[in-house]
Amino acid sequence: MKNKEWINAPCPFLPEENRHYDHTDIEALNHERGPLFYETALHYAQSLWREGFPAKSILILNRALSLPLKEDEPILAKWPLPYLALVWIMQHRVEGQFIGNPRRHWQHLATRMVEPNKELRTWRAWACWYLAQLILPESEFPSDQKQIREEQIVEPTKSEIAGHLHRLSPARDEDVWQHALGTLQTRKYEPLPARIRRIGAHELVTVQRLGHEIWHAYYPGIISEEQIRYMLSIWYQPGSMAHEMQARDVWYALVEVAGPKPVGYISFEKLLFEPVLFINKLYLLPEVHGHGLGSFTLRWAEDRARELRCKAVRLRVNKRNAPAIRSYLRAGFRFTEDVVSDIGSGFVMDDYVMEKAV
Repeated sequence: MKNKEWINAPCPFLPEENRHYDHTDIEALNHERGPLFYETALHYAQSLWREGFPAKSILILNRALSLPLKEDEPILAKWPLPYLALVWIMQHRVEGQFIGNPRRHWQHLATRMVEPNKELRTWRAWACWYLAQLILPESEFPSDQKQIREEQIVEPTKSEIAGHLHRLSPARDEDVWQHALGTLQTRKYEPLPARIRRIGAHELVTVQRLGHEIWHAYYPGIISEEQIRYMLSIWYQPGSMAHEMQARDVWYALVEVAGPKPVGYISFEKLLFEPVLFINKLYLLPEVHGHGLGSFTLRWAEDRARELRCKAVRLRVNKRNAPAIRSYLRAGFRFTEDVVSDIGSGFVMDDYVMEKAV
């Protein structure tokens, strides 16, 4: 290892090496877990990165982040907590070099953390997870949906992570993490004022138009194009939707922003034999995702549920629709069962049922 050639250019946010570091450098420190361990871990992570082992480099940076160093430690002035180094490594990942799935790795780390310093390390892991989910495409680096389902895991928001880092960190984690976030040039989403308006059968053609636009933009990769066309053909005919309104007292409502411009829709009904409001459809145009309209629409539905003397709101969501599942969990919904339904023509709906008490 000591004579091995470098493969990758150095990470500018880790110490630059004049020699190769390996596990013996860590082992030589015995039980020392202070500034010297931190600096050695950064050197070792740089070596592993330069040797073409990004996944191993990330693991060593996790060890550096396990230390509760205080902000007045001189080493932190020289080499701040390595959030920016992790951003750089993920952004500069090299095809053919194993990086694993950092998003899933930090999800597991955050939810399975043990002492010492369990709480601080948990929120540092969530902070790293948040960076990964911004940088790495979810289609290639998915979260562990099985664990999320079985353990009812609610992935935290940016503000929740920042708040916990501010509360727990002796080393100004929040500032260093926010600086790393700032390098990503992420879009800043502002709340978008909107209204929700119940509609009659004469406006269902608008729901049909929005449904076709949203499904063709959003669902490829989750279900097949053939299934998209089939489901739209049987569930989005104005006549069929009007029959639902008449036969089962199904509500349809449009989500509108200034204009007024319809940007989404919701439909629901009160179940016949249970005090439950069941959401059949809730969809928004991709261009308005991230502006709080989904949670706004769910709150509106919860208000209607209380008015109708329901005790819960229930819905179904495709098991592969990770963004929607994340939103429902954050809104307070929890998994209740898994359902696979045959919808004809060889197609099935493979869903989670989720529910929230109101």
